[in-house]
Amino acid sequence: MTMLMLLLGVILAVGIAAALTMRGLLRATGVMPRAELEALAAGRSALEAYQPMGRLFSPEDFAFVAEHPGASPVLSRQLRRQRARILRLYLRDLRGDFGRLYAFCRLLAPQSQDPSFASLITQQALSFYGLWMILQVRCSVGWFLHVRVDTVDLVGSLERLREAARAVAMSLTPQQSPVAAGAAF
Repeated sequence: MTMLMLLLGVILAVGIAAALTMRGLLRATGVMPRAELEALAAGRSALEAYQPMGRLFSPEDFAFVAEHPGASPVLSRQLRRQRARILRLYLRDLRGDFGRLYAFCRLLAPQSQDPSFASLITQQALSFYGLWMILQVRCSVGWFLHVRVDTVDLVGSLERLREAARAVAMSLTPQQSPVAAGAAF
């Protein structure tokens, strides 16, 4: 009976998290600042910026700690706990970057000449927030086996959205741009 209640609690928590994520996804209305708009045109990719996130749970690091003289299981657990906290900080920043870019893409969608742009940004948002929730659950549970793959997929979703936004933003005339339309930056 206790296991059933625990399972129902987990299902309820995941449902609430999904509902809150969808609510935030549908209500995102922020505007990308001018500096970020310029960074969209030229700057380093999200894959480069968030590359260290994928190495946080590298088996080599934990093997090195285990082989070190004076190492203990307490030290390994402490390292894992600190790395989980750092991963959560990366995920928070990544979610903020994605949210700003998604809000900007929603501003671009009505002016886009690409009929599939709106569905592309929605698909990327659903993919991103699904992977983001999975990583949050893994941080909470302490299961970091596939973090490297999941973080690459998560950042790849951000990068695909960035590339799509760059293509649409570059194709707009200055009169069509959200900057020219009176958006506050």
